[in-house]
Amino acid sequence: MRNLRGYTMDFKVKIGFPEPMGAKCYGEYVNFAVAVGDGETCSLILYQKGTTKIVAELPFTTEMMYGNVFAMAVYGISAKKYDYNLRINNVIVTDPYARMLSGTSVWGETNDEDITSVIVDEDYDWEGDRPIGNMFEDSIIYRLHVRGFTKHTSSRVKAKGTFAGIVEKLPYLKELGVTMIELMPAYEFREVEMNTPSYVISDTKNINYWGYTTGNYFAPKASYASKGNKQGQIREFKDMVKACHRQGIEVCMEFFFPNDVNHTLMLECFRFWVREYHIDGIHCNVSDNIKALLKGDPVLGRTKLICYDWNEEENSSYIAKSVSFKNLGDCNDAYMITARKFLKSDEGQINEMAYRLRSNKNKAQKINYISNNGTFSLNDMVSYERKHNEANGENNNDGTEYNYSWNCGFEGKTRRKKVMELRRKQIKNILTFLMLSQGTPLIYAGDEFLHTTEGNNNPYCQDNEMSWLNWNLLKKNKEYFDYIKMLIQFRNEHKILHMKSEMKIMDYRSLGLPDISYHGSRAWYLDGNHLNRHFGVLYCGDYGRTDMTKNEENIFVAFNMHWEEQNFGMPAPGKDKVWKKVISTAGEVKEDTNKKAQLIKEITVAPRSVEVYVSVTGKRK
Repeated sequence: MRNLRGYTMDFKVKIGFPEPMGAKCYGEYVNFAVAVGDGETCSLILYQKGTTKIVAELPFTTEMMYGNVFAMAVYGISAKKYDYNLRINNVIVTDPYARMLSGTSVWGETNDEDITSVIVDEDYDWEGDRPIGNMFEDSIIYRLHVRGFTKHTSSRVKAKGTFAGIVEKLPYLKELGVTMIELMPAYEFREVEMNTPSYVISDTKNINYWGYTTGNYFAPKASYASKGNKQGQIREFKDMVKACHRQGIEVCMEFFFPNDVNHTLMLECFRFWVREYHIDGIHCNVSDNIKALLKGDPVLGRTKLICYDWNEEENSSYIAKSVSFKNLGDCNDAYMITARKFLKSDEGQINEMAYRLRSNKNKAQKINYISNNGTFSLNDMVSYERKHNEANGENNNDGTEYNYSWNCGFEGKTRRKKVMELRRKQIKNILTFLMLSQGTPLIYAGDEFLHTTEGNNNPYCQDNEMSWLNWNLLKKNKEYFDYIKMLIQFRNEHKILHMKSEMKIMDYRSLGLPDISYHGSRAWYLDGNHLNRHFGVLYCGDYGRTDMTKNEENIFVAFNMHWEEQNFGMPAPGKDKVWKKVISTAGEVKEDTNKKAQLIKEITVAPRSVEVYVSVTGKRK
């Protein structure tokens, strides 16, 4: 076939197939399928492998059209010799379905003119790997930024800021108790902002560190790989997934789609990553139309699908279909806002917090978190009341004004002992809220050792030590890592703390206690007065038992977010049972040396503290 623009190399071409989209190798030929707008022209540009030297330009003809898809089969080319791009209406662009890009392996140094789409033709030995399929209610999610997770020199990994760096940290994540990692955008996106907004007070271009922009959604990010060329990023991502699965850890990918992205591309993208990369979950905030497609897609039927909100009434027909495997997840700020308000002793939070503790839709799993990107970190929410985003160059006008935080009496870093001790207790309080609530906990990377962004609640452009996790803090703040680890273990040991469906506040199985009940200064009486800041929760362990021959421990949790100590009425722990205190955020729990335990009817809880009791067999005084 003749070339456009005077290039000398000729190739044999035929009408191709409109599916799959992108470039697909079939032995003797490569099939190219390209979607275009109505009336747009298109041609295929071939480059010498690894360069931007054009060797041929082949036009798509009207005979090659299927609707608005051009399809061409090109003979005599191979993935080892050629890269490609598209010229659509005389503008050279990468293929949105490209499985890999060339020219993007160096972070922050991308030149659009050097980027080409890569023809991928390589087998990978998965060694029998399959998606894990952990139950949503049994999961602990750890949300991280691939680059920021290990880029800091203190990470002490060989492949800093890469997929391979995550693999080196898997023993750490396993020890903590993580069952799923969620990667912020890890596909190809432009990290260098070409057009800096006028309100940015800077002569330099901002780095799009997070990646919430248009991307090449089928291609792993080359600059997140230790070897981001010769298909190294593809192998490294797959190696990471395989290594995670061997540790029992699932992998979830976050995707960001601007409003103009084609809906079909989204669905094909999700299927592709599940099929090609064995990922276990997808996090995307998409329209209700896309949600309907997602929940009805059989290929994604056992993939965890996390969105801002799944409308239970609109999708009620899905409930009966999801009994064996609950794969939908709601992920929004609702839990965080309530927990933070309750933590800082706001009025009128008792009833709302009591609901958040048990909230867990029958159809969609609640994903609960207390910090995330776009808000204060765990450390900063007890250290700052106002955002400090000056480093972003936007005159502190970016980022939310609503952080629902309290600095415990001093703004920012301090050595004041009383302030530091109060912050220490508040951190443990809200961590206890999180791990003793229904739904699935999500930990934002670095919170387990108090990483700080120094009051910046929107470090979207901070590719530096503000965003990179400082692993030296792990040694300094090891007690928080250990505390979260202990809470996760406690949660895992008590099924009643992570049930599949929302609790009913009823004894619907006649076990002698409701599945969950609320208490106050008097047992069995929750005082939701707006001035109250304390309440208790009783979990009936037998509602979570899997072995019907054994009785499970009941759990009583006393939450006191008042600045004064408060009394709690204790419900009876059960026949031949006594209450044993196992957790207190006010201080270390001392072992009871008495051979006979006392039947506790009332307890006094210290200011701004949480205490946890379990029912144990014991002779009463």
